[in-house]
Parts: sequence; C-alpha cells; structure tokens
Amino acid sequence: MIRIYPSRLPGEPLETHEHRAMTLHAWMVENVESYSERERHPVSVELGGVNIPPEQWPLCYIRPESDVRIYPVPYGTGLEIAAWAAVAVAVASAAYTLFMMSGLDSGGYSSSTGRSLDLNPAKANTAKLGDPIREVFGRRRIYPDYVVQPVTRFDPVDPTIMRVHMLVCLGMGNFSFSNGDLRVGDTPASTLDGFSHTHYPPGADVSGDERSENWFNSTEVGGTSSGTGLDMAQTSPDSDDIIADSMTVSGATVTFTGLDTDDDDDEDEDDNALPDSWVEGTIVEIKAPTNFLISTSSGYSVFASKLLTEIAPAAGMPVTLSFNSVDYDLFIAAYTPGQDAVPGEGGSAAKIQASAAPTTYDFSLGSTTFTFTWHGTTYTVSLVADYVNMSGLLAAISEGLTGSGLVAQDNGGTVLITEESSPFAGGSITSSSLPSSVFGDTPAYSTGTASTGGSAAITANVTLAYNSATGTAFSGMPEGTQRLSLSHRGNEYQIISTDGTTATVGRMVDGAIDASWPGFIARTMIDYEATGLNDSDTWMGPFLASPDNETVDIFEVNFSFPSGICGFDSKGKKRIRHVEWEIQYRVYGSGAGWISKTGEYALKNVNGLGFTERIVLDSPGLVEVRCRRRNEQGSNNARDNMYWQALRGRLLTRPVSYAGVTLLGVTVETGGKLAAQSDRRVNVVATRVYDSGTPRTISGALLHVGNSLGLQMDTETISELESMYWTPGNEYFDFATGDSISALEMLQKIANAGKSYFLLSDGLATVGREGVKPWTGIITAHEMTEELQTGFSAPSDDDYDGVDVTYINGTTWAEETVQCRTTDNPTPVKIEDYKLDGVLNRDHAWQIGMRRLMKYLHQRLTFQTTTELDALCYNVGDRIVLTDDIPDSATTISCLVESMSTVDGISTLTVTEPLDWTYPNPRALIRYQDGSASALMVATKVGDYQLSVPYLSEFDNIDFSTPSIEPMRLIFCDSSRIGYDAIVSEIAPQSDGTCQVTAKEYRASFYDYDNAIYPGDIA
Repeated sequence: MIRIYPSRLPGEPLETHEHRAMTLHAWMVENVESYSERERHPVSVELGGVNIPPEQWPLCYIRPESDVRIYPVPYGTGLEIAAWAAVAVAVASAAYTLFMMSGLDSGGYSSSTGRSLDLNPAKANTAKLGDPIREVFGRRRIYPDYVVQPVTRFDPVDPTIMRVHMLVCLGMGNFSFSNGDLRVGDTPASTLDGFSHTHYPPGADVSGDERSENWFNSTEVGGTSSGTGLDMAQTSPDSDDIIADSMTVSGATVTFTGLDTDDDDDEDEDDNALPDSWVEGTIVEIKAPTNFLISTSSGYSVFASKLLTEIAPAAGMPVTLSFNSVDYDLFIAAYTPGQDAVPGEGGSAAKIQASAAPTTYDFSLGSTTFTFTWHGTTYTVSLVADYVNMSGLLAAISEGLTGSGLVAQDNGGTVLITEESSPFAGGSITSSSLPSSVFGDTPAYSTGTASTGGSAAITANVTLAYNSATGTAFSGMPEGTQRLSLSHRGNEYQIISTDGTTATVGRMVDGAIDASWPGFIARTMIDYEATGLNDSDTWMGPFLASPDNETVDIFEVNFSFPSGICGFDSKGKKRIRHVEWEIQYRVYGSGAGWISKTGEYALKNVNGLGFTERIVLDSPGLVEVRCRRRNEQGSNNARDNMYWQALRGRLLTRPVSYAGVTLLGVTVETGGKLAAQSDRRVNVVATRVYDSGTPRTISGALLHVGNSLGLQMDTETISELESMYWTPGNEYFDFATGDSISALEMLQKIANAGKSYFLLSDGLATVGREGVKPWTGIITAHEMTEELQTGFSAPSDDDYDGVDVTYINGTTWAEETVQCRTTDNPTPVKIEDYKLDGVLNRDHAWQIGMRRLMKYLHQRLTFQTTTELDALCYNVGDRIVLTDDIPDSATTISCLVESMSTVDGISTLTVTEPLDWTYPNPRALIRYQDGSASALMVATKVGDYQLSVPYLSEFDNIDFSTPSIEPMRLIFCDSSRIGYDAIVSEIAPQSDGTCQVTAKEYRASFYDYDNAIYPGDIA
C-alpha cells in the first residue's frame, strides 16, 4: 500500500492507495503525467522505513503488502510539481496539499478541493447519573445538559448538510430568554440558518417533538474521536480488471483473446481464463467503443453510427458517453433511426479489389495502419487485434470507414472495398500502401460512375443533453470520425453464464436485466474496458442497536463520506461515482436469518457529505446490525471513502413531560459559521423566573431558597434592604450551580453578593447589611462576667497586602480578575486569590475585594468577653461599643443610672460613680434596658454624680420601679474616645448559662470604596 503524508510530523496519511506488484518507477509512470527519471522530484520515498533514492526507483520492486510512504521535500522551482499535477486524481489532491504545505511554488498549477463536512456537531453537557439538577439564580450563561441522547442525521435532500437534534435541560424552574440569547459556542444562533429551537416550561408536553425520542447511540460505531466512524474500505470488494489482447462482442456474448492475470507470469495455469469473480450473477462493467461520425446541428453534437441500434436508443434514455477517458452521464435528446438508401438510375460503384485472400487475421503481434481517401476525405483503418476470421476482419475495416458510405465485403474469399449501395457517387477510391497480407500484392482500383436520382442512406444518429432529454444541449465534440463508447447509463451487465474465455451477459437497467436489449453488434477491439468485482463478503459488525434487555422499533445508520463521492477521468474531470452498500439486521440471539437492505448513492460531489438510512422493524426487538460496501472503494481514482458514522436504535419508553425543569428542543446544522468554531456547545443566557420575588434580585434569590426549604423568612427586613441598598446599587445575584451545596452556604453566597451577611434572628432567616452603620448596643463592664480581653495582631510578612478577585464578566461570560490595590502599594508582596460568586459587575467585584483588603490592612484588634444573657440582645454583624473596667481611666467612666428627671427638654441623670469633668468635651452614651444604645450626647455638669443631657423619646420607656429590671448604664467619656468600636463575629452560649462574645475591630474606613469605580490595574 502506498501512503502519502503531508509532512514527517506524526499523523495520519492524506491518501492511501492500493497497487499491484510492480516497480516503483512503473507506478510513477502510470500515475504521474510527464514523469521522467531525469527530473528532480519534490518527494522522497521510503520502503519499509528505508529511503529509496530516485535513481533506484526503476529497480525497486513493490508488492501489494509493501509499506511505501511518500513525503514532501521542501525544494524545487515549481517545475517539478508540474510533473505531478496530473497524478491520478486521488493522488493529485494529496500531492497538491503535500506540496503546498512544503511551501513550494505551484508553478501555475492549481487544484480544487471540496468543503469538508464537520462530523463533530454541536453539543451539550452529559450529566452523570445522580448529579444534582442545575439551580440557576438571576441571569447566567447556561450550558444545558442532555435529557436524552442527541441524534445526528444527514439531510435527505442535500447530503452535505448534517443536523444534530437534541433535547436539553436548562435547570430547575422557569426561565426567560430571547432568541438573541441563544448561541452555539460564541456564534449567535440567529446567524445560523440551520438553527431552530422550542422552549418547554416545566411540565410541558414534549411528546410531539421528535427530539424528545429516546435513542440509544451505539458507542461501538460512533466512538472515534474524529466522529468519522468505522472505515468501510475493509468490507469493500476488490476489482478484477480483464487483462487480454482484445475483446470480441457479438449479441449477448463477450469473448476475450489472450487473457491473463495481473501476476507478471504469462506461463501459469490461470492464463486464458476469466477471473474467479466472473461467475454467474456477477455485475460487471463493459465498455465497447466504436467509431462515430460527429457533426453539429442546431447547437447539438450529432452522433451517427450503424452500431447505435445495439443500445436500443430512445429519446429520454439515460446513457453514458465515454470519450478520451472521460465519462459523461447524459440523456438522449433525440433519436433518428437509420434509413436504407433509395437506389438511383444507372451508375457503377467505385471499388478496390484485393488480388489475393488474406494470409492472416491476427494482427495482435504486428499491427498495421492504412488509409482510404474518398471524395476528399481520408479514413484511417488500424488492424491491431486478432480478428479470428474474415467477418471479424471486414467488421474492423468497415468500422474505420464509418461515415464514408464505403464498406468492406467478402468477394469470393477476398476483401472488396466498395460503395455500399446505389445511388453511386462516382469517382475513384485512393489509398495509402495497402498491406499485402490483406489485399495481396496488386489490388485493383475501379473508378465508379455517378447514378441519377435516388437518395443516400441515413445513418442512425442521436443528439444528447444534460440532466434530461430537454436539458442543456451536449455539444463541442470534434467533428469527423471519433472513437468513443455510447451505452446505457453505467455500462453495467450481469453475467448469465461463462464458458472458457466467453461470458454471456445481460444488460442491467435500474438494477434489473433488460430483456429488450438486442445485444452487441459483432466487432473486435483492443481499447475496451471490462471490470468485475471480487466480493469477499466481509462485514463490519454486527453491533447491537440498543442496550441489553431493551428493545427498539426503529434503527438508523449514518454513512459518511468526508471526501465526497466523485469519480474522475485521467485528466481530472469529474464524473458520476456510484457507491453501493448493504445493511443486514436480525433479532439478537434468535439464530434467524439476516434481513437485508441494499442501496446505492450516485454523485459527483467532492464536498464532505453523508446519508442516514432508517429501517422500521416489523416488531420491536433487540437487534444486531452489520454493514458492508458492495463495490470497490477508490477505483479509477474516485473520491469515495466511506465510513459507518453512527448506529442508533429508538427505545420504546420515554417521558411525556418533565416536571419542575425547563427544557429546550434544539436542532443545529453543521457547516458554515459553525464549522469554524472550536467550542460547539449549545448555550443560552437565561434569567431565572422565581415563584416569589423579582428576577435577578438578591431578595428574590433569598426568598427562593428559603421558601423551597420551608424557612420562616424575615421578608420585611429583606424587602427593606432590597429597596434601600440592593436595587439602588444595582446589586444582583447571578449564579448557577450543578454541585451539591448546603443551603447555608448558598444563603451566605447570596447575601455576600449584596455586601451583606445571612443570619437567624428571633426564629427568622434574615440578612444584615455590612457597612457604615450606627452602633446597635453597648457591653459595659457591668454586663461582663469576665474581663474584656483585647488581642492585637502586629503587621507581618504573612499578611495579605493585595487581593485579586476572580468573577464572571456578565458581558463576555468569561472569568476575569480585578486587582485590589492601594495607591501607596501597587506591587504587593502577598496577594489573596478570592473567587466571588454571583457578581457579574466589575465595579462591584472590586468594591467587595477592597473591603477585604482594607480589613487585612487595618483590622488589628480582636475582643473577647463573657456576659450572662446580655449578649443575646445582639446578632452577629451588629456594631457595638465595648468598655473596660480600668480604675481612674483617662478616657471613659462606666456607671449605673439611679434616677432621671426631665424639665423643659433637659433630662437630669443621677449616676453611681463620680464623674470626671476634666475630660475635654465630655460626652455621654446610654445603654438602654433592652441592650440598645443611644447616640452620643453632649453632657452638662450638674454635680459630681449628676449630669444633664438633651431629652430623648426613648427615656419615656425606662423602668426604674421594677427591681428585677436592671437600671440603664451610662458611659461618660470625652469626644475623642468612646470605648472600643467592634463588630460582633460570634456569640457562643456556654454550658454555665453565660455567653461568650467575640468581636472584631470596626472602622468606617473599611467601606471607603463601596461606591467607587474600578480604576483599572494599578500595577
């Protein structure tokens, strides 16, 4: 086998070619026009891994099993390529690619290659059994999951189109999207002509959509990485070309003289025997050319020959014209039957009379050519075969005189050249030197005299057209006598019987023997073509069309042809190519006979294409399927590589609807813009429609999760945060997950996207907003059962001094990173990589990242203390004030309020501790009996244990009369320091009835960037 590679890099060959036993030089001569040993060739050849120099090609003998590899050599002027441009067509396309990839100049030569058909179609995700169904919040790009296996089919009208049909699941719940939100890879679906879809909300009936059918795709057939499938070449039969000196046809018989087999041994016992494949029932292709007189009339080329009657011509008949090694599939536009001459009055025929009988009828070992000139036209006769007898010899001479009105006749055992019939034209026949073996040494020439009246005979003739009898006229044939073959479409015959070197055949029309065929008119020729097939009865498969223990009612087979289906002549012109196939199936394990379906594709299309064959079973069953090709692959340089690309069976059961999920029925056509995409996944940018709550909102996401779990939601607080912060700040939660995730983690993700935190309060699921806010309460030394402990973390090299936030960009849907830096440190040493879920806006992602950075840089203090039940007045995330119990503190005094009176808007408070009025700008802060705190108030001295503050309405709710209710606490301080500002991070009830409180330092500067715009990468 000869393999042609595009380079020496690892990879598959561009072309592979079978060959007979021959020298490498002989193969080059047969396949490369103008090939010469003296030329420098732009390829190197290896035999069994050993390089063979060009000078050794005539001595290098290769067998069919030899491993021959051809590689490009990157040198040359382009003239070398010219010699290769006419390599037999299948080789030419490979050679062209091979040379172009080597950077060689084409030297003015070019080659057209067909468009490939991409067999790697649009896709979706394949979910694993037991995986959670996707949950989507807000607006997200979704890559949906298959609900049933996808199905690829070729268009029955245009086989260059392949469509994939799929039913996919977007996720739980309802979704909204527009046509512009659908894509295949990055290609908008609206730009793909072959794209269509149907949206099915949860619970919708999908039974009327064929894309919801439950097909099983056999992995044994469609499992190749390229998607091409199983190579059917190994099932195709081999051709058996007849090798003989000549072929004689007469009636239904075809006889070969000098038969041999292609084994380079002329003495073995297989000589003078038909090939083994030429047996009864075999389909063979026979071309028996003859001479036609060509003329032009009304834009048509007119084909005239007495032998036309052997094809039983009729207007509209499909025929194949073979001329100069090119096959044309045409139709007879008009047929004019032959008419005998009407004799004239008087006159005599011009003649050439041989002087002796022929001494031989066998010219196969020594051919002879001579000419006759009649009325200014010269006719050439070539005797090149063994004509066996006088009638064969006369037929060969008369064939050379086609269109002249002269014939060769037997006159007493000698050859006579004469006018066929009256009316005679008059004049004399002249000739070149005639062979004595036919005409003797002294042939006699007789001048004829013209007849009066009568009319000459009319030779049967036809005109041809493309596509149909009324199609475009076939014209352009050279006028005069031309040798060609004109026969029924395809030139196929079925062998009825054989006897020695003779086969009796019947003409095949539309797959059946044509009983009306009159048979061949007797003649002998050497320029015949006769080919049969050596059918090895090899099959691909069988493979099951469904899983074990399942049954199907229909199965489908895809055949693909990546290089198209097209034949070529020796000059590279396209011709119709036929591909025959057979599918067999039976119930698995039944032992029943195989049921066959056969077919044929006839095209001349070099583009990638394919076909889908559907077989409906009489009754459902577990079937096994096998396939084969019934004619030779790649013969006569055809492009017809065939692959079994898919096998699938339709299972009997499938759901009518799918509760709780949104489905999409999608059909995508391959080719065009889609063919250039590396990402073929169908995707849609969709917005989740919540049962309660506005789409995309943070409140809607919170309520969706909470309600689905049956939580008691603090709708009032959540709605207030939505209206005050999230909606005005364009803060949304857009997230999708197909992973198992806890409800708490999801609620925390949602809240975090809104710069908030999730918590449980008073039995309700609620959310708190993190940011600049007033303090909620105070924990003084009076509430503490243990001393306040303050921890301080000193700056170190282990601290983060930069944050990189990774998020999904809501425009490109690509993962992007924003750099959170301070202007004084654009190149931090230690950077946190933080993934932010649910945020699609770059500015919001940066703002959240800057919050984290500010805390890493400035949040140094940690507080911890223990109270009785007082800490339960607060929640995680509350801002509180903590005070210590340091005697003679220079900043704060913590005491109890014993009494209070109000006069004219001024409230006077009596406390348990003496107040230090040396504090600059003294201030007072009150902790109410419910744990809440007042704002900071200006304190005015009334006495050592008394002070006055502006009246507040909260004072009306203070209870001094109930001993079980603890009195208010008052914090007396200066205006610059009010205890410790902190955010509660944890409240942990203890086994002894106390509560441990942990808090972190609070600063408003943590949130300086909350409304800022991302400045770009500072570094």
